[in-house]
Parts: sequence; structure tokens; C-alpha cells
Amino acid sequence: MRQNCHSVLKWSLITGTSTILLKLCYESFLKATLTTTTSRSMSTYENTLISWASTGQRSGLNSNREIDAKIRDDLQLIGTQIFFRHGARTPLHLLPGLEEVSYSKEHIQGYPSSKWDIKLVTKLGNDIVSKDKISSANDVIGDRIRHLKSTSGDKVVTGQLTAIGEKQLHNLGKSIRKEIIKEDNSGLIPMVYDPKIVYCRSTYMDRTIASARSFLAGLFSSTKHNDEIQAKGPFEIEVHHFPDEDMFPNTHAFPILKKCVSAVQLYSSLHDEHDLKKARQALINHIGVKDYNHGIVELYDDIVSRQAHNFSIPEDYINLTKDFEILSAREFISMATSIGFDVFIRATCGPLLYLMKENFDSIKKNYLEEKQTNMNKSYKKFFVYSGHDTTVIPLAMALEIFDMRWPKYASYILMKYFVSKTNPEETYVSVNYADEPQILSNCDSYYCPYSVFVKNLENRFEKPKALMNN
Repeated sequence: MRQNCHSVLKWSLITGTSTILLKLCYESFLKATLTTTTSRSMSTYENTLISWASTGQRSGLNSNREIDAKIRDDLQLIGTQIFFRHGARTPLHLLPGLEEVSYSKEHIQGYPSSKWDIKLVTKLGNDIVSKDKISSANDVIGDRIRHLKSTSGDKVVTGQLTAIGEKQLHNLGKSIRKEIIKEDNSGLIPMVYDPKIVYCRSTYMDRTIASARSFLAGLFSSTKHNDEIQAKGPFEIEVHHFPDEDMFPNTHAFPILKKCVSAVQLYSSLHDEHDLKKARQALINHIGVKDYNHGIVELYDDIVSRQAHNFSIPEDYINLTKDFEILSAREFISMATSIGFDVFIRATCGPLLYLMKENFDSIKKNYLEEKQTNMNKSYKKFFVYSGHDTTVIPLAMALEIFDMRWPKYASYILMKYFVSKTNPEETYVSVNYADEPQILSNCDSYYCPYSVFVKNLENRFEKPKALMNN
């Protein structure tokens, strides 16, 4: 059946990255996926996730047990990584039938507390190059950007981060600060920003770069110093050549994704009473559009943006989209897993998983060297990645913690790395997703042995192409 799957790369603004159009006779594929013998049996999580996407039944994925996330006295925090979605933005897709909103100067001027200079570190492959040597998102998909209404006459475009979005990331930075920075400088990282200790990478897109800046501004805003940003220079943010970006599903970087299928064919294959199809069709009928080529994610985009910015939404639209947060996730997973769960994971977040492991291994190596020499050294202890909803979802799928809801603006996955105070070879990882502590697969508690953590992901790592020659 997969030989009949064709694919299209659609550089679209649906998620601020690429929309993967997945062409698939879905129900037939689901049956084949669950019954066909492969070289590797599907895990219970994969099986349950795929079934949930089709049926809406999610038993077995989420546990209601209370998780003890109390700090363990026998462990020392030695490193942290965070992966987050950008903050609230203007819509990428305007919903037909709804009057377009107008953005005020307050919406687009930015959040004052997040303002700070930045220095972009532009990379082509693994080499630092001048800015003119690589392409940004605007260079690649700039012709798809639409101008939106503004009450002040200022320029507003689709997909633009707003002051509310900047504030969301600033608040996230302040929240994480409480966990890794201490006013007496006894925390994981010092109070003053130092690029030798804090690494930051963003996709080469205005809204993710501004989100990264806002996060760092919140992280280094000190209440002890009237909430002023504690930094001696600009925030350094690494960006890569956008066509080769591996922080979101990108068929240019991973051609295997071309074997995935489209929303149109997904929905044409579902029977008319399927809840996904009924929900999508009800809204399409309401807005009076024929031959709509997109899915629920696109239909929901304008609604989510309006809600984030406190614009009014007609009651009938609210009722028609009330379940879209979950249905969007089901739609995405239904399409994503058409090429196989681990294949999709390796092609979408495999490189990030690889870097995540490299980062943790580097932290441990430097920590042990510091202990052995009894000398303080500067090395990266906090890694920050600013991406998209399609950055967060595959990571959550890979970690087997996806909560069956489309990630909200500023959603994040936080990973902490601990070492035993009595045995430095014994290390642990804890993970929080959507503000909630998680118990990972094959782990008995919130603190997962690092060896188990890595074992869980062994089929999902993918060395970044930029490092292939190293």
C-alpha cells in the first residue's frame, strides 16, 4: 500500500515551518500498520498512539498516578536543556468567513522587558559563515507572507510574533530562572549571561529568534536588580541555513518524508461518520468553502491566534472548534506515522535527540574534569532551543510523553541532568512537558537513570548532516 503513497513538500506557513502533506488511505493503513510483521515490533506506546489517532480512544497512554518530583538530596543538578515553541503570533492562515482583526500598536511594538541586543551566529553545515552565505525563512517563503490590518498603520504580517508572544517567553524564562539561577550565584548557571555557559539555537525565523531573545531576557532578569537584564553583551543565538534546517519536519533535509501523504487524501479515505472528518467538514460547510485542501490544523490557526490576543470570536465558531486542540494532534499523528513511527521520529527530531545526548555527555565530561582537577572551568551547562509546534510534538512522541493536545504557544520540554553525589558515574534525567513532570518509559520514577533514557531512544537518534564529516 505504501508504494501508492506519493508526497509533496509544501513550504507553507501553517506551523511556521513546513507542512507535511501526507497522502494515505488512512483506515487501511492503520489496519496494515497494526497487523504487518516488521523487523522491529511496535512498542505498546506506538501501537496505542496510532490507534488513538484513529479512534479517539487514548486509554493506556496517560497515567493518572501522582508523580513525586521532589528534589533528591543525593543528586546534584549539573545541566539542563529546554526545547520550546515560539510565543503567540498573528495567524498564518486567515479563516474564511471571519472578519479580519486589526492589530494595535501595543500588539506589535514588542514587550519592553524582553528587549535586548542579539548577535546571530550564522552557520552553514557546521561552519560559521557570514550572514549573506545562508538563507532565512523570509528568503525561502517570504512571498507567502500576507500583510494584515493595523489600527496604527504599522506593518503587520502573517506569522509575526506579538508583544503577548514575547511576554509568554519572558515569563517562561523567569520561571526557569527559579530552578537554575540563585541570587547568591550558587545555582547551575551564574546570574550574569555568559555565552560560554548558555547556548541558544533558533530556527532562522523572526518569531523564533525573538522568542529566544525574550526567553533569555526573562531568564537573566534579576529581581535583586529591579528586574534589569544581567548581561554584559548581546545574547548569542545560533541559526542555520533554513532550507537545511533539522529542527522541524523538512523534506529537503530528509527526503524520506516525501513518502508521507496529504490531508486531502487522508480525509477522502475516512468514512463520513468518522469524528475527524465530521468535525473538519462541519467547519468547512459553515464557512462556505469548497475544495478546501488543508486540514484541521490550518482551520484552527486563526481561532487560536485570536484567543491568544483576546479578540472576540463568534459563538458558532467556538462551538465548531471546541475539540480542535485534540483533533489537530490526532490529525498530525495519523499522517506522521504513515511512514513508520521511528522513521518519522528520526527524520523530524532525530538530529535534535542526537544533539541532546551529545550535550548531556559533554556536560558530564566537563563536570568530571572539573572535579578531578579541582579547578573551575567555563563550559556550556544550559542549552536552549527555540522552535515550533512541529519541533515539540515529535520530541514528545520520541520521549513517549505526548499528551494528545496540540502544543500551546510557548509550550516546552525541559530536561534536567543530575549526578549522584556519591557515585559520579551514576547520572539521571528528569523531564517536564507542558508544565507537568513526566515518568519516562521503563523508568520507575521522575528521576530516570541516564542509561535507560538513552536506551529508550537508541532507534531514534540521527546524526545531523552537518556533523557527518566530523
